[in-house]
Amino acid sequence: MRGIQSYGPGMVVLLAAGAALFVGPLAVKEFVHAQTSVEIVQASTRLQNTNNILEQINAVQRDIAKLVEPSVVHVSTESTMQRRSLPRTYVSSGSGWIFDDSGHIVTNAHVVDGADRIQVQFHDGSMRDAELVGLDLRTDIAVVKVAAGGLFPAKRGDSDDVQQGDMVYAFGSPFDFRFSMSSGIVSGLGRTAGPAEIDYQNFIQVDAAINPGNSGGPLTDIYGRVIGMNTAIATGRGNTVGQGQFAGIGLAIPMSMIENYVDQLI
Repeated sequence: MRGIQSYGPGMVVLLAAGAALFVGPLAVKEFVHAQTSVEIVQASTRLQNTNNILEQINAVQRDIAKLVEPSVVHVSTESTMQRRSLPRTYVSSGSGWIFDDSGHIVTNAHVVDGADRIQVQFHDGSMRDAELVGLDLRTDIAVVKVAAGGLFPAKRGDSDDVQQGDMVYAFGSPFDFRFSMSSGIVSGLGRTAGPAEIDYQNFIQVDAAINPGNSGGPLTDIYGRVIGMNTAIATGRGNTVGQGQFAGIGLAIPMSMIENYVDQLI
């Protein structure tokens, strides 16, 4: 009995210490959970605030899409080539944009070069046959024409006002995902990198995603005005530039150059 009494106080201390060790972490866990719940509610309330700058950006970008998409087209081509003395039909595609109410559409020369048949698909899914008006391989600019009527010509901006850091939006049909939109910024101006066959090189460099199929599509500013035309991609393979997959560097022909050559081609 005396031995038990001597151990009694010690056991009480041990039990108390064990309870503290067990209850302490639970209390801390409950406190952290409660604090996180409060932070979640506060964050949700702030995000629902009508002054949420991200929602304003979302709204602007949705409006840019609604403004620009009706002027963007998907360009499909068919061409016949001799292969082992047998004619074979090749199908390719790219993008373009409506230049005016008369039915003129601007695209890249390499998209329609050598085509026997050109078809244009509009944002509503309708298709029209197009005829080649003219192309200039040195600048990679081409003009095709469809029947006038029911068209939404793109709004045009001034590429001379473009500055490094400006937000831009690229439209087109990357990998045949038609009427897609990507965003980025102007990474540089006056770039000379580009396909060797292009003589005139004064590209706008952007980091907006540009992939095969985007060629000929419009590059717009934050007001939905076309400031350039997507034309080439730096693939990252030995610093080559052409029509490979996006590697963070896309090149666009500036509008100042496009308008000059398009008017001549028409």
